[in-house]
Amino acid sequence: MNVVLFLNDIGTSEVVFILAAVLMLFGSKSIPSLAKNLGRGMREIKTASDDIKRDIQKSAMDMKRDMNMPNLNVLKDSNKLMDKINHPVKEIGK
Repeated sequence: MNVVLFLNDIGTSEVVFILAAVLMLFGSKSIPSLAKNLGRGMREIKTASDDIKRDIQKSAMDMKRDMNMPNLNVLKDSNKLMDKINHPVKEIGK
């Protein structure tokens, strides 16, 4: 997102200067391979981020499914028991 904001402030003369500097530094023969490698790297980053997002969503769905399982009633009952222990019934008459 910050890159997009940065690109809004660049004028035509700055773009021409950057392209000329890239051409001088890397040469005309290596620019296509450089662009290809850059595209490949961006694709790998996108794939990795999609995999991470998918894993997080899967684990969230697994947790949600586990929370709805009936065997968790034991945990809920133990929480109720702990509440009774921590907050005993007030004595009658006081």
